[in-house]
Amino acid sequence: MNAFRKNIPDKTFAKLNNNGDFTRLAVSPGIINKHYSPAQFQTIAKVVGETGAIKYSASYSIILSIPTVDVTDATKELQDAGLYVAKQGSSVAMKACDFCDGDKMEAAPITEQLYHSLEGLTVPTRLRLNVNGCASACYNAVYDDIGLVYQKDSFDVYLGAVPMGPNAQAGTLFAKRVGVEHIEDFLKQIIELYKEHARPNEPFYKFYRRTNSEDYWEMLKSKTIKTGV
Repeated sequence: MNAFRKNIPDKTFAKLNNNGDFTRLAVSPGIINKHYSPAQFQTIAKVVGETGAIKYSASYSIILSIPTVDVTDATKELQDAGLYVAKQGSSVAMKACDFCDGDKMEAAPITEQLYHSLEGLTVPTRLRLNVNGCASACYNAVYDDIGLVYQKDSFDVYLGAVPMGPNAQAGTLFAKRVGVEHIEDFLKQIIELYKEHARPNEPFYKFYRRTNSEDYWEMLKSKTIKTGV
C-alpha cells in the first residue's frame, strides 16, 4: 500500500520556493552509465540535507532541489563524487541508453564525441538529443526532439517527436543510415536550422512540424545523399 498511500509530496519545487529561493539540478551517474554507487547516494543525501528535496525523473536522472545559495558548492561536491550534473537553460541536452550495460559499446565513442561537440550549445529552447546504441531503441530515442538509433557504422535520425499531451507521438524518420563520420556535422546543420528559423522560445517539435516542407530540409537530405552519408 505504500505505493499509493502518499500521493502528495511535502516538498515540491513550488512549495520550497514559497519559503526561499531554490534551484533544481538534474543529476545522473553519466550519459551512458545508469548505475549509482552507495557513496554517490550518500553525497546526494548530504547535499540536499533536510531543507531540499529529491525527485525521480523520467529523463534518466534524479532532480535535486537545493537552496540557490548552495548551488555552486553542491555542484562541485556532486561532481567530485563522480556524478554528472546536467547543464540548465536553453541548450542542447544529451541523453543516451546504457548500451546494454556495456555489452554493446560500438556506438559509445561517437556518442562521447557528440557529447563534447553538442552538449550545451545554445538553442531557442531546450533541445533533447537521445542516442540509442542499437535498433531495439529501448530507451525511446524516437520520443525525443532528435533521436539517433545506431545501426552498424551509421545512425537513423528521427525528428519532431511530440513528447506529451493529447497529440503525443513519436518523431518521424528524417534520414536513414547517416554514417558515423558524418553524423556530427549533420546534427550541427539541423541545430543551425533550428537557431536560424525558429520563432522565439519555439520548441523543436513545433518548429519542425511548422517548417518540414521548407526547401532547406530537402536540401539537407539531398546533400546527405550526394556525399554518400
